[in-house]
Amino acid sequence: MKPKTWIAAFLCLLLVNGCSDGSDNNSVSESQRLLAQFGELQSSFSESGMQGLLDYEDSGRPVTLVQLMSVTDSETFARYEEQAANLWQSIGATERFRSEVFDQLIGDRSLNQIRAIEFPNIIVLLSAIDTPAFTDLMNTLAAASDDHAWVLGEEDRLPFKPGGSYFDPALQNLDNEQAFSLLANAGANGSSNNSAFDSNPAAVVDMVVSDAPSPFWMVNLIDFYEQANFPDGRDTDLSGEEANQIYGNTILPTLLRYNSLPDLLMPVAVILTNEEFAWEQAAIVRYASRDAFLNAFALNPRAGEAVVYKEAGVENTLVYASEVPGTVIAAPQNGPLFNFRYCEVLLVFPGNTGPIADVYNSMPLGTCPQHLWDALDAESIAGDYSAEVAALNGIRFWVLDRIESEIPTGPPVIENFGGIPMRLAASVALAAGTETGEPAAYKVNRVSRDTVFHYVAGRQVYDLQDPEGTRYRMQSFTQGRDRDQQLVGLQRLGQTLQLPEGWTFQVVLLTEDYELPTIGGIAEVIADDLGNTYQRIP
Repeated sequence: MKPKTWIAAFLCLLLVNGCSDGSDNNSVSESQRLLAQFGELQSSFSESGMQGLLDYEDSGRPVTLVQLMSVTDSETFARYEEQAANLWQSIGATERFRSEVFDQLIGDRSLNQIRAIEFPNIIVLLSAIDTPAFTDLMNTLAAASDDHAWVLGEEDRLPFKPGGSYFDPALQNLDNEQAFSLLANAGANGSSNNSAFDSNPAAVVDMVVSDAPSPFWMVNLIDFYEQANFPDGRDTDLSGEEANQIYGNTILPTLLRYNSLPDLLMPVAVILTNEEFAWEQAAIVRYASRDAFLNAFALNPRAGEAVVYKEAGVENTLVYASEVPGTVIAAPQNGPLFNFRYCEVLLVFPGNTGPIADVYNSMPLGTCPQHLWDALDAESIAGDYSAEVAALNGIRFWVLDRIESEIPTGPPVIENFGGIPMRLAASVALAAGTETGEPAAYKVNRVSRDTVFHYVAGRQVYDLQDPEGTRYRMQSFTQGRDRDQQLVGLQRLGQTLQLPEGWTFQVVLLTEDYELPTIGGIAEVIADDLGNTYQRIP
């Protein structure tokens, strides 16, 4: 940045002994005076960094200080946090971001606490540094830590706020050997350009093994090549920063697909600490979960095409995986019915006000063997039971964890359909147009049953909402119309369903256990155009 002499002059007025004009070789420079304000921590900071603060061209815009710290004494660090909160509040600064590192992915520095503090402008920051309270603050931090990387700049304001969740059942309950094999196979299929995996495979394997559904934040400090350096040696006019920008633009749609986005992007204007590398960018990216990161990069064969540009642009980097306090959600403990396979036969008979379907369910008598199910003939079944029509509903899988229901007063009604034992589970008053027993998409069917569906905390659930705001939560998905539909793909249903005008599909991550009851012994159930079923949320 261009020098702004009036900023330096302003600081000189603040400093007790003023500033030297340079005529005395033994005098203390302005930058040295500023460095002295860091007290017992000043050996971690640089005089050039202080000069960078003095020379910073004030735009009147907020500036953000990103702090990466190696904390060794948590009790003393807690005192630092309290002091810092008081000082920042007194000058109008705000804590923009905080997280705790759980994995060091790239780099050899064990930095474990991340903070980003936003100051109204550079003058406010300089004024804060030149106070006894700041020196006391740094002395406390010196006693609590042993390494620091601090950079300052003005954030690139992003037009969106990252949010949402992502859960991949296919990555649950894997051990280390299975996880490593999964990653190795992905690399063999074209995604070998994964610098995090190459640099620290154990950390990435830990992500696969972990079943935590919580979001996490990847924190990066980046030093670019002056000219892009592609692994294949191709000639290019791209700078390293330009190559990295191509990577960012290319990977953004993939991040969006997995509900992940940058939270902070900042060109570095000043490096305050003593650093081996000339950091040029600070980036903090929010991933909806470890599953989201793995699917976007390590397990994505097409990611290598984008990562080539990142590796061509980035000469040196530090990368840390971190969690924001308060966002950690325990991995769900699957209930007995989660992803449980079953099938149904519906026998349709005339009723006083419309057709009634007796619903026979294979649960809990079995899991509906595929070869027996494929052999069933609906027309023959209808004839055997003198029904107007019979409908085959399956194969289905529950996405809830447990069902609480009234204990039947009489003996169960059990029938055998082609070798598949099933019990009478409910009687359904069919909606108009569903006389065939096939659920009409996005039409309400009233089911006579008294149940409570239980979903556990940490579970990803799938909701439909109609134009009036009524919401329906998925109870089961089916392979009846799409044999390839799996639990892992449900979070992307919003991209494939043919939703009526005004309807929306939403993915929700439960932060606590959830109960979905019927209303007065009646469940209002709808199906989407793939046959997946949802119950109305009261």
